Amino acid sequence: MQHISIIGLGKLGACMAATYASKEHRVIGVDINQNVVNAINDGKAPVDEKDLAEYIEKSGERLRATTDYNDAVKNSDITFIIVPTPTDETGGFTSRYVQKACESIGAVLKEKETYHLVVLTSTLLPEVCEEEVISVLEKFSQKKCGKDFGFCYSPEFIAIGTVIHDLLNPDFFLIGEFDKKSGDILENFYNSVSDNNALCKRMSITSAELTKISINSFLTMKITYANMLAEISEHIPGVNVDHVTNALGSDKRIGKYYLHAGLGFGGPCFPRDNRAFAYMAKKRGVEAPFAQQTDEYNKTIINRAIKYIKENIEKGGAVGIIGLSYKPGTYFCEESQAISIAKQLSEDGYSVHVFEPYGHSHAKELLGDSVSYCESLNECIEKSSLLFLSNRDKELSVLPKLLDSSSRKIILDPWRQFDKGEFRNSSTYITFGIR
Repeated sequence: MQHISIIGLGKLGACMAATYASKEHRVIGVDINQNVVNAINDGKAPVDEKDLAEYIEKSGERLRATTDYNDAVKNSDITFIIVPTPTDETGGFTSRYVQKACESIGAVLKEKETYHLVVLTSTLLPEVCEEEVISVLEKFSQKKCGKDFGFCYSPEFIAIGTVIHDLLNPDFFLIGEFDKKSGDILENFYNSVSDNNALCKRMSITSAELTKISINSFLTMKITYANMLAEISEHIPGVNVDHVTNALGSDKRIGKYYLHAGLGFGGPCFPRDNRAFAYMAKKRGVEAPFAQQTDEYNKTIINRAIKYIKENIEKGGAVGIIGLSYKPGTYFCEESQAISIAKQLSEDGYSVHVFEPYGHSHAKELLGDSVSYCESLNECIEKSSLLFLSNRDKELSVLPKLLDSSSRKIILDPWRQFDKGEFRNSSTYITFGIR
């Protein structure tokens, strides 16, 4: 059993705290938001994430929260920092919140006699940990990293909607270690929480910083390649993009993951990490054309979708957008292409009706009253002449049954989730990727 403190109890931090406590570790979470702290101490989930409430309940008295760094750091052996690193005006990430946390941690370490490991989980660019994080810890603790305390950079690879599952079943753990002792301690801890015996990939801190953003940048490139193939397929008679990508993915050198053409990528990580990768390379005098072109092409898919919609419905017509989140299984809409499409159609004078199966709370923050929010799939169908299926969601499997012969809808599906025959003569079914 380890005594752990976690700085930052947002979507990832709260899940880390509950997950680690469920594995018999003692966990103290720290957050500046008293409401978040109260929720944890009351046994409630402070954020909406699958399985979080269950894991908090499972953790029992092993999990508590506070606003007091002194309490958390003094009563733990390992401190994880998971605070925001927002994109700044350059396209890189700012470390100001990380530095603020390190000032408080360092002040406690100054008075602490025993060795302590600090682990940064928040995403930063190469060389920032050594220049802007470790230096702050040393300054405020008046101690030396590698002698009096340890440090690792260890970002997680998780997705909203499956955070706890991903924490317990990672493909691997990424450890950028200041020294061997730091890496050994963190690897031993990770071995105690993994359900799938995931390997630890240990390396220098700067190598780990580059690895983190390289993975997300590569995945966006793979997604965009599939979307590019879909657009090309639409201009060649007889081509089905799914046949092409399925064959490509069967080559073990390529693989099928993230190779399904549809709408572009979005969310809190992929777009910003890809842009940051391009910024990081340019700052060092290196061109990163793949990252730049991936970002630019991804934006064009919004206009392509809008063009398809406008070609199939009269100006001012009723468009139903089903799915607003950046991916299925969540209500979260950051950098969602569906949000951009809804916003543009509304500005262009179309009557836009939207339905997100997982709730409209985040969408309302982004769209306001520019669209009509439907409480059910049926309501969205009834109010719309054209239905745009922005996500590949199993919840949509009932759609053909809901459309009777009198419905006469146009269905635009970038993901090709149905066979045309499923709609009989009731609707016109149009897809991306097939001419």
